[in-house]
Amino acid sequence: MRLDLAQLRQQARDRWPDILMALGIPAEVFTKRCNQPCPACGGNDRFEWIDKGSGRFVCRALGSLGGDGFVLAQHWLGGDFFHAAKAVAQVLNGAKGEPARVAAAPATTHPQRDQRERLAQLWRTARPVKADDPVGRYLMRRGLSLTTYPSALRYHPALAYWITLHGRPQRLGHFPAMLALVTSPQGINVGLHRTWLTFDGHKAALLHPVSGEALPAKKLALGRSGDLSGAAVRLYPPTDGRLALAEGIETALAVREGSGLPCWAALSAWGLSHAVLPDEVTDLFVMADNDANQAGQNASRRLARRMQDDGRQVHLLIPERPDSDWLDVLNEQGESYGQR
Repeated sequence: MRLDLAQLRQQARDRWPDILMALGIPAEVFTKRCNQPCPACGGNDRFEWIDKGSGRFVCRALGSLGGDGFVLAQHWLGGDFFHAAKAVAQVLNGAKGEPARVAAAPATTHPQRDQRERLAQLWRTARPVKADDPVGRYLMRRGLSLTTYPSALRYHPALAYWITLHGRPQRLGHFPAMLALVTSPQGINVGLHRTWLTFDGHKAALLHPVSGEALPAKKLALGRSGDLSGAAVRLYPPTDGRLALAEGIETALAVREGSGLPCWAALSAWGLSHAVLPDEVTDLFVMADNDANQAGQNASRRLARRMQDDGRQVHLLIPERPDSDWLDVLNEQGESYGQR
């Protein structure tokens, strides 16, 4: 049975910002709207968010110049249209608490439609992080002073970076990268978050070969199966019923260093608001970003209310300074901000 695209379009109508944030696109894309970098292919001002219920956008780097929310999901995730539509279905059905109704693809499925084995192989070939490798140097440059590194992070010495050029995939090269394992509420590995780096630990400055515009150094890759709703990078296991949640990976590491709390990274504001926790977590610390557009705060409040209704003790913590997160707090204070 094939995907019912007409029904999926109807379900997704007027919900595209939440859907695309669930797939990892930053919230500010949908508030700034025009003359901004494309979240998928970078640049300076090539992207415009239009929406009008269907997720319409313009990216001047695309041959078609844009499309609807499904096209933007495909542009962001890579792969083909079916892979993007399946990811959208998983977000919608997962958000409603229903199982995804998309059946397996026909036997002629393109290999890109099922990335699970490719991502698993990529993870197996990566190495544990060390202080003197590019990932260790990158985290140190971000202001983190880790002595040990979570097993959910790994270092890949030469990760390929692909773009679409003139309708065809083109590899820009191989670069060091930080891989972060994305795990579903059921404990299934459903994707990898990738950050391309330089050997001395800076975020890679990747440029489009035609326009010369900047390309994103961070991307999320999802396997074909697995519900993104509730998935997170599980950096540290809960301890004595306590767990902290933050948006970004580096922010979650800062929470651990600054407070001693075990912390997971939900990867986006949408991911934070839809987090699913193990039953053993009874004391939750929601470590919100202080966003100018209130995206992080609103997502954190939704999560806090839901977890309180679940009978858990919840602490909602927001940095005082606008446009800051808990990594900024750690760097500004220069020391731990106290175990809670």
